[in-house]
Amino acid sequence: MPDAAIEQVTLYLIRHGETEVNRRNCVQGKRIDPPLNERGRRQAECVGRQFQDIKVDWIVTSAAQRAIETGSAVSTHHPGVPLDSFPALNELEFGDLEGRHVTTGYNDLVVKWDTDHCADLTAPGAGSESPTACAQRAMPCIQDIVEIAAAKGWRHVCIVAHSRLIQIVLAAMLDGSLQTMGKYKQKKAAINTIKVSAVGDAAGQWGVSAVALKVNSVEHMPNGVLSRVSSAGAMANRSQKDELVCFEVDSSGVLVLRYLSASPH
Repeated sequence: MPDAAIEQVTLYLIRHGETEVNRRNCVQGKRIDPPLNERGRRQAECVGRQFQDIKVDWIVTSAAQRAIETGSAVSTHHPGVPLDSFPALNELEFGDLEGRHVTTGYNDLVVKWDTDHCADLTAPGAGSESPTACAQRAMPCIQDIVEIAAAKGWRHVCIVAHSRLIQIVLAAMLDGSLQTMGKYKQKKAAINTIKVSAVGDAAGQWGVSAVALKVNSVEHMPNGVLSRVSSAGAMANRSQKDELVCFEVDSSGVLVLRYLSASPH
């Protein structure tokens, strides 16, 4: 890749709508892949309507069905625009925390990432990732998207992805460091508007000039459509019953809900 400045591209980084896993305040990462629930579909429709009068040249999503569904809501208003999915934009792999309630370890991990700034800390369990590892697969993909868009003359790109991945991308692009991930928390179906110019070199090094026009905006959704759950709320109102909820992928690849046995006293 020769050293070359790329003309400015507007990226709309969009978090997917709510799922049943979200509604139950459980962790969904790279492996847990539920569809949108009813509220999530309404949120996706609001996202789509937000872009009905906005220029869109390309719609990109992760490979997760919740992101594809949300991106498809935008595509409804731009039927001639390419819609592509990239697995590199999948959510961070949370390992043993995936499918479990946020109060069973996830919130503690987030404190270490966002407050203690331990971006190299890997989530517990085999196959899990750290924010640094997630950035190493996601940022080259973002770079490729910007380069492809610029080469084709596409100046307005919607990217539908996930909460932690978007936090990572925003921190890397806007601040050049993952130390600021915590300030870019994302509500369900939030939209971030970023003006990007980038420079790539033969070694694949990522250089970016990015300006945020909007971050974590949900002004396109009425109050009745906004999600009502949050990790902070779950911590303030801990429930043993909630903590026994577990989503798992069975041997046939189907996502199932089960309840763990309570620990004996």
